[in-house]
Amino acid sequence: MKGVIEQFFEMAGMHDKMTCDPKAGKPFLHPGRQALVQYKGETVGYLGEVHPDVAGAYGIGGRAYIAVIDMACVLPHTSFDYSYSGIAKYPAVSRDISMLVPKDVMAGQIEAVIAQRGGKILESYSLFDIYEGKQVRPGFKSIAYNLVFRHKEKTLEEAEITAAMKKILNGLEGLGIELRS
Repeated sequence: MKGVIEQFFEMAGMHDKMTCDPKAGKPFLHPGRQALVQYKGETVGYLGEVHPDVAGAYGIGGRAYIAVIDMACVLPHTSFDYSYSGIAKYPAVSRDISMLVPKDVMAGQIEAVIAQRGGKILESYSLFDIYEGKQVRPGFKSIAYNLVFRHKEKTLEEAEITAAMKKILNGLEGLGIELRS
């Protein structure tokens, strides 16, 4: 659901990163699976999984998810001016990182570190796995991201990618995160 909202914001010309605050406090949503949607520090909506009791009362079989966006709050941030860039001339380099993360650390905190420390060569990043189970140490969860690096004017050297990864990993260590082996 978060990805759907991010895509909607991008299509509406809202290019800054949205954030999610897990303290939404909506009683009709699952307590651990809800968040306020914020853009530029302003709450513009919420999302989450419908509480099982509420879903049962309405005869909804299985899990159901909702997202509510306050269009009056979103509208001032929209811009439908588009600019297109050509096809990249230089190859992208992809790196995956798998981490042991304390349960109280949110994905948004991790993404803030990645974005801030990735530098100009960090083209994109995406979360592709979250796991909590017997194979993971108690009090931790396993999270994995794919990071894509690209320079606009040349082919990246391995040393440049290694330096960017080292900056990112140093920042993540400050959150109590460890790399999985």
